[in-house]
Amino acid sequence: MARSLFACEDEVFGQIEQCIDESDMVLLKSDGFPTYHLANVVDDRAMDITHVIRGMEWLSSTGKHVILYKAFGWPFPKWLHLPLITRDGKKKLSKRDKDAFVDFYDQELGVLPNAVLNLLIRNGSGIRDFDSTHLYSLDEMIKNFDESCIGKRNLQLDPEALEKYGRMAFRECRLAEELLLAMRRQLERDCPSIEVPDDAYLSKVVDFLKSNEESFAFLSSLTRGDFRWLFTKPVSVDRVLSVTDQKTALVALHLLEESESLDVDKLKSMAEHHGWPYPKLLSLIRVTLIDSTKGPPIKELVSFFGVQECKKRFRDMRNYVRPCSNAVSTVNK
Repeated sequence: MARSLFACEDEVFGQIEQCIDESDMVLLKSDGFPTYHLANVVDDRAMDITHVIRGMEWLSSTGKHVILYKAFGWPFPKWLHLPLITRDGKKKLSKRDKDAFVDFYDQELGVLPNAVLNLLIRNGSGIRDFDSTHLYSLDEMIKNFDESCIGKRNLQLDPEALEKYGRMAFRECRLAEELLLAMRRQLERDCPSIEVPDDAYLSKVVDFLKSNEESFAFLSSLTRGDFRWLFTKPVSVDRVLSVTDQKTALVALHLLEESESLDVDKLKSMAEHHGWPYPKLLSLIRVTLIDSTKGPPIKELVSFFGVQECKKRFRDMRNYVRPCSNAVSTVNK
């Protein structure tokens, strides 16, 4: 068996020398089709490929390609073998892993593209003096890219880092039309039954999230997470009755609808006057406005929806609750 020594320069790993044992390298299969190695070299040559950029697991196969390039008398391309993205620092992502595909980040999580790019460049991906606290724009990545700075260590997929870059990308996005388009696509994809609001409302949502919700990172939170309330109206009587009884709900919702103000002092006074625990009244208001007992402060919700929309929601929920009870729905003032 012949032993062939091959040497080539890899732009990431430097000078590579390996012994490769080959008797007769199989170039054509019995059915006449070329093997991958032959097809790869010929195809790259036919397409005038100047840089072969691929994962480092192919480094050990480069010797076969060197032999073929020499046999054909063709000049070598530049080779760049890149570190792999792994689950735990050892096992690389495969085509069976959903988070190995761009669609997972785009469609399932709703991550803005720039957040994904920053995740990929954070571990030695060619940016000199890389700053992990800075969100790089695509133009900055191109300007500062230096192939000699590409690292050799595999990248471990880090959900916390992705969330961090997701928050940064959302808050620092300066292209309103790009952000609104991404939100619209997420809503149309995940909630085809709802009517997507106009740009004025979507802009209002963006302003609210940037001003009040530092934890917001993924657009999927608008359709399948904590911020669904921004695009839905509560109709769950069961949820209302999980925080108070039917009679109290009807009386409180009527008072809230008729109240001239929804400020904290007014709400505290209302709860005290009727002997209701103040936290229970706040839970009723939240459930009526956003279908959850957890969420932004009541003051922020009232500011976002406006007093008239809040009163409409109180009235609508009272109408939902009324058929479930024989309680008197009017209050003697």
